[in-house]
Amino acid sequence: MMVVTRMAEGMIARLLPRYAEPHRRYHTWTHIEACFEAAEFLVTPLPLDIMLALLYHDAIYDPERPDNEEKSAALLMEEGGRDGYETATLERACRMILATKHDVPESADASIVVDADLSILGASAPVFDKYEDAIREEYAFVDDAPFAAGRRKIMQSFLDRERIFLTRIGHAMWEEAARMNLHRSVKRWGRK
Repeated sequence: MMVVTRMAEGMIARLLPRYAEPHRRYHTWTHIEACFEAAEFLVTPLPLDIMLALLYHDAIYDPERPDNEEKSAALLMEEGGRDGYETATLERACRMILATKHDVPESADASIVVDADLSILGASAPVFDKYEDAIREEYAFVDDAPFAAGRRKIMQSFLDRERIFLTRIGHAMWEEAARMNLHRSVKRWGRK
C-alpha cells in the first residue's frame, strides 16, 4: 500500500498485528486500505494528519468496549510521539479519530476521515452484505435478538440524518447507494 512508503516503517510494523487480531472480521488492515482509497477520492494528496487518523482510527478495537476511539487516539499520541511526529499534527489526527464515533465532525478534515470510514455504507449491495456479515461475526458474543435490535437502531440513525456523507464528493459518490443499503439492513435486522 502506498501509505507504507510515506509513514515510519516502525509505526506500520506495530499496527499490522493489531489489525490482524483474531476477533476482527471487518476492522482489519483491509478496512484501513479501503479507507485510504476512499479518502483519496475526497482529497489528494492526503495530509499527514488525515493519514495518521485513518491508520489509527481502529487500532484499538474491542467490540465489548465503548472507548475504542479514545484508546486508539491515545495510542497514536504515544507512538507518534515516539516516532517524532509534531504534537500539533498528532492532536489534530486524534480529534479526527474521535470523530469516527460518528457524531457530526467538527472540521472539514474530520469529515474526510468519517466519510472514508463510512464509505462501506455506499458500496455495492454484495460488498455491503459481506460487511454486515463480518460485523455480525465480530459481535458473535451477542445473542441474535439484541444484536439485531442494536444494529437496526444504528442503521436507522444513519438513515435519519439529513446527510450521511458530509463532504461534497462523498455525498455525490456514496449517499444514494448508502441509503438503499441501510434500508435493506434495517429490514434484514427487523426480521431477526
